[in-house]
Amino acid sequence: MTPTVRLLLALTLLTLVLATAAVSVLAAESARRRDLVRLTGAGQASGGQRAAYLAGRLAHYWPFTAVERRLVAAGRSWDPVAVTLAMVAAMGVTLIAGRVVLGYIGSVIIALILLWAGLQWLSRAAARRREDFTAQLPELARIIANGNAAGLSVSRSVAMAGRELSEPAGSEMTRVAAHLDLGWSLDAALRELGEQMPSRELDVLVRTIVIQARTGGALTDALMEISRTLEDRKELRREVRTVILGSAMSGYAVMGIGAGAVVLLNVFQPGMLDSLASTLAGRVVLVAALGFFAAGALLMRVVSRVEV
Repeated sequence: MTPTVRLLLALTLLTLVLATAAVSVLAAESARRRDLVRLTGAGQASGGQRAAYLAGRLAHYWPFTAVERRLVAAGRSWDPVAVTLAMVAAMGVTLIAGRVVLGYIGSVIIALILLWAGLQWLSRAAARRREDFTAQLPELARIIANGNAAGLSVSRSVAMAGRELSEPAGSEMTRVAAHLDLGWSLDAALRELGEQMPSRELDVLVRTIVIQARTGGALTDALMEISRTLEDRKELRREVRTVILGSAMSGYAVMGIGAGAVVLLNVFQPGMLDSLASTLAGRVVLVAALGFFAAGALLMRVVSRVEV
């Protein structure tokens, strides 16, 4: 098999994976539109609506619930069933089509990497959303303090913050205000927010609001002081992130080059990993290589994680 044919097969594999993901997203959007039609009473139940109902029932089971938690944390309103099936379909396509170019072991490794990349993307999206929310905490504290100084209750100040703040703090505070309107206690609503957006800064802000609301203390002065402290912490976090970014990216680039070299070798010589795994020494080498890659990723994660 010539290198050109292998390249075409690899491009075909990539196209199939992207097409599978696109079809799953379109199917989810179509199901959502059919749900809207059903809720408005237009038309009768169709096969697509029954499929959407079945997907809603399946969403209560693992692993759909785990995917749903990741989607909610990442701020995505996608259907967890559709996303899960898309990831499974992409892995299946990779396992079937990748055997021609990468062999059995190579296709399994690429399929697992594909699954890991999807979950990692959701985790990074959730982390970015938490970071954006944490960066908005000084402004959130000022808005609640100003509302309290103007004579508004804490719940009305939270609702005002939900209207004035941009995403993601706007939607999160709107959700907290909706919980308060439904009869939730302030402690329970803010605790649910802390579970959704865990951070030490938010924990300090929540404890201050709850304690001052219970004891009737000077909430405005306390929140203004916290706002200044959170602003200083935000600047410090930005400086620390800038310092460690270069070294972290260099480490990940080294691991990416190593993994890419293995894949390219297997592309130009199909079945190389299968031949290597057919002997005891080869299996030892493969296990050691995977262990080094895992240890490198773990070390880079530990080094790049700095608590401020």
